[in-house]
Order: sequence, then structure tokens, then C-alpha cells
Amino acid sequence: MSARGFSGKASGAIRLSPSALNLYRDCPRCFWLEKVRFLKRPRGIFPSLPSGMDRVIKTYFDSFRAQGTLPPELRVKEFENTTLFADQARLDLWREWRTGLEFKDEDGSVMFGALDDLMVTGDAYIPFDYKTKGSPANMEDTIRYYQNQIDCYALMLEANGMKSAGYGYFLYYSPGKVGEKGWVNFHLQAFRVDVDTRRARQTLRSAVELMRQPEAPDSAPACEYCEYLHKMNRYHSRQAAE
Repeated sequence: MSARGFSGKASGAIRLSPSALNLYRDCPRCFWLEKVRFLKRPRGIFPSLPSGMDRVIKTYFDSFRAQGTLPPELRVKEFENTTLFADQARLDLWREWRTGLEFKDEDGSVMFGALDDLMVTGDAYIPFDYKTKGSPANMEDTIRYYQNQIDCYALMLEANGMKSAGYGYFLYYSPGKVGEKGWVNFHLQAFRVDVDTRRARQTLRSAVELMRQPEAPDSAPACEYCEYLHKMNRYHSRQAAE
């Protein structure tokens, strides 16, 4: 999910994606500058491999969805009594930014996002996200970087009348070795992460409150972007004084 998502003050509505909320959590100042003053962090070269992997993984899972079963690698105890969400047409809508999931808060602000996939257990729903990574993943980093994302998915699903199972899944693909004919073997890791929809709602409200402040907040202490700008400003000030 990219950090798109502020509709502008002219419309009177604030729309934020989970990625935008990740930016808020990372550095309030960078978030405020991007969403209020439209000064974005430099992105650099954007890798195309992750989006290509995302596309083929979705096609792969959709083929098993049509058969009403899980892929062989997920037919393990961890996923017992779990199926893929069967409504392909509805899922296709939720995978697109323009027709994705939404949660509308009491003040009119909106959280919106595109879902990778969805699982079902009994009468409850499980947000399911694919990740590609250059090396094996671990639970600590999964929670650190993606807890907010999975919380937001669960909140948006509940806002659409879909009961949360109380957890979500991340499925990581990381490269192993190259075999014959150039085939790359990938390691698969699945992590189950508990969700908290109240935490997602509070993050949205805190971010919206910050956007309505007239001045930029302080930087996060570990923000490399703000530290770089601070050093550049000091450099130019010294140059001007010489």
C-alpha cells in the first residue's frame, strides 16, 4: 500500500491510507509536511520487482480460490478450518484503490486501502497480506513494520459488516537459491498477528488531529530525512556567514 491519501482541505474531507498512517507513526513532521503542505519525502528509484511478485502471487492464489481450496503449502495445521474468501468479483474491487475498503469515522475522515487477500474461518474474516523480502523474516519486524497495516485492514473489514477473527496473516516470500533454467526457489513464512481495531481507529484520529494543527510538529528523534534537512540547513547557514 502506498502513502497516498489526503483529499485536500477544499473538499472538507480527510482520507488517509494505512501507509499514510505508517508515515505518521514514523515521523509526525514528515507526515504533516506531506499531507498538509504537500512536501513529500524523496522516494528515489522505485523497485518494480515487488509489484511484479504481488501480481503473480495474486494470480496463483486466485487459481486455488476458483477450486475452493488452499494452495498445498497452506494445507497445514496453522490454517485448519480456514478457506480463501470465495467472492472473486468482490475481492477484485477491494484490491483497487478507487473501489477498495473504507472506514468512515464520526468526524467524516476516512481510512481507505486496497486489500491483498482475505481468508474466512467460520463466520469471521482474516486479512491476509503477501510480502516479498530479500531475506527470511521474523515476528519482531513483522509487528514493528506491519502491525498498523493489519489493524487497519481489520477495522475496514468490520466497517463493511465483516466480523474480525481477531488476527491476520502475513505470508513472506524470500529468495532461496537459483535452480536449473534460472528458476528461483523461494522460502515461505507465515506469521499470525493479533489485530486491534480500536488501536487503528485511535491512530487515524490522532493523525487527523495533527493535520488540523496550523504548525508542523517536531520531528521524530530517529527520522533520517529530518536529520538530513537539519544538517543541510546548518551547512548553508555556515556558508552564508563566511
